Amino acid sequence: MGSRKNGIINAEVFIPTIGNHNAMTLAYWDCYAGISGDMCLGALVGAGVPLEVLEQAIAQLGLAESIHMRVEPVLRCGQQATKVYVEEHHHGDHGHHHRHLPEIEEMIRQAHLSPQAERWSLAVFRCLAVAEGAVHGIPPEAVHFHEVGALDAIADVVCTCVGLQWLGVTQITCGALPVGGGSVQCAHGRMPVPAPAVLKLMETHRVPIYSNGIQQELVTPTGAAIATALSERFGEPPAMALEKVGIGAGERDLELPNVLRLWLGAPAPKK
Repeated sequence: MGSRKNGIINAEVFIPTIGNHNAMTLAYWDCYAGISGDMCLGALVGAGVPLEVLEQAIAQLGLAESIHMRVEPVLRCGQQATKVYVEEHHHGDHGHHHRHLPEIEEMIRQAHLSPQAERWSLAVFRCLAVAEGAVHGIPPEAVHFHEVGALDAIADVVCTCVGLQWLGVTQITCGALPVGGGSVQCAHGRMPVPAPAVLKLMETHRVPIYSNGIQQELVTPTGAAIATALSERFGEPPAMALEKVGIGAGERDLELPNVLRLWLGAPAPKK
């Protein structure tokens, strides 16, 4: 059993993995309808990650009184999926306090996550800060996060990383990303879709993109950062023995099922 600090079990010891020789070490994000933080969480819970594991990560971030998570089975165009709601309980301006990268990095380092979950979480926010800095012409450390600095977005990123680690994932790949269309309201005003930071992430990481004809925001900044920071490559699925598919629901109903599919498996046996 792990050690306790302020009543919280040290996750570096406590957070389990699947723990058998058939661990699903390969993960593939199938993003035909896009990717966002809450869709990632839904896919992970749908794949078997216990909600309690994610709630433990929230507690270790010191956000147990500010963030509540709940899970609901939903239908998207007739397809069953898992919807994870990450809800903020506001205490003054705490929830929507705009944070800089160093403050978020310190929150993550102080959470006593497993080494892998910590590395992944830090990489996601660093990746996004570099993109935002390039868009605004400032260093990453000076980036003033708005939507992605909110507590629910921090929870999305960290819990996604914790969930992947709990499943035993060591290699992540991702499909091509749909660009969406139209415009979206951001802290800096109304912006075209893909939002500037999302487009910069796509450019920097040479992400294969395409249009599926839907004129809405499909790839959020949080989703783009998770995909680009954690994925070793983009394109076709890796050769694997497919063992589990987690299906995470997006917020809206679209012309096609608004879900993110997480394919999990072991390396395909060599013939």
